[in-house]
Amino acid sequence: MFEVSGNAHMHTPYSDGIKWHKEIAADAIKAGLDFIIVTDHNVWVDEIEGYFENEQGKVLVLVGEEVHDMRRDPQVNHFLVYGTNKEMSRYASDPQRLIDETCIASGYGFLAHPFDPPLPAFHEPDYSWQDWHVEGFTGLEIWNYMSEFKGLIKGKLSAVQVVLNPQKYIMGPDAQVLAKWDELLAQGKRVAAVGNSDAHGQTYNMGPIKRVVFPYEFLFRAVNTHLLLPQALNGDVAHDKGLILEAIGRGRGWVAYDMPHPTKGFRFTGQGLNKGIMGDDVKLGHGATLQVITPIACHIRLIRHGQVVAKAQNSTNLTHIPVEPGAYRVECFVPYFGKRRGWIFSNPIYLR
Repeated sequence: MFEVSGNAHMHTPYSDGIKWHKEIAADAIKAGLDFIIVTDHNVWVDEIEGYFENEQGKVLVLVGEEVHDMRRDPQVNHFLVYGTNKEMSRYASDPQRLIDETCIASGYGFLAHPFDPPLPAFHEPDYSWQDWHVEGFTGLEIWNYMSEFKGLIKGKLSAVQVVLNPQKYIMGPDAQVLAKWDELLAQGKRVAAVGNSDAHGQTYNMGPIKRVVFPYEFLFRAVNTHLLLPQALNGDVAHDKGLILEAIGRGRGWVAYDMPHPTKGFRFTGQGLNKGIMGDDVKLGHGATLQVITPIACHIRLIRHGQVVAKAQNSTNLTHIPVEPGAYRVECFVPYFGKRRGWIFSNPIYLR
């Protein structure tokens, strides 16, 4: 398998970001990403996709969309659309229709920042997902850096503290998001996960302090999505786009906080009557083996439907022989700035 990393939620001046695609691509190259997906609000930008290159490297830039109903107050139910190759905001008023049309267009759809707290100090409302009766979506954005930032802000003083030293405060995905994910998996649903920056690059003023919160490059070094591909990227845009989108849609990877330490080399595999990786079905037969390998020693937890079924402390390896079918996923934690932080959150392996 071939590993790539990228970020799939960000904005340009076509909606409410401050940098254009070429500038964002340059930041992604500096951060070492292989791909990005630009998701402007309610606008799909044509004729942008392709490889952007400079003397430091290259990155594949793809275009998606973050769709939500502009007439709804507050504007909840943000939906990340990947791979439809057409405008989808016309369906924003009906979340189920939006999901259905995304599937018809052979795209993938993720509920963006499903639990997104309000920010009263800055007059920003709650943008959480509300219509949980919907069916057929590809997955959840389990970790959105900017949503976590919002949740840490209790007032303008705490905003300054977090903005100046975000590494001291960022901890991991919202517990409500993980609980909802486990609930859906326990119902037998296939639900993939992505983690993203939600980068805008906006500048905020607070008295004498003027600061970009947060720069694109900084965020591209933080929460990302890593994917495992069956073939290497070869520079052909159509070929490489297909590999990346299929891996996202099937959940063939993990959500990573790459700032404490790179997560490159993480693996979660299963073997029963067949072999599989994250996103795969593995047939139990008379038994199965699940194995976790991490690039550095960490605290590893293997979770089935919200329950920890195996764990390892300060280790690079965990092996477990499960006896029950279900969706098994991995969480890894590392110390950083004096606290234990979320580091890796894998997509599930589905034991059938």
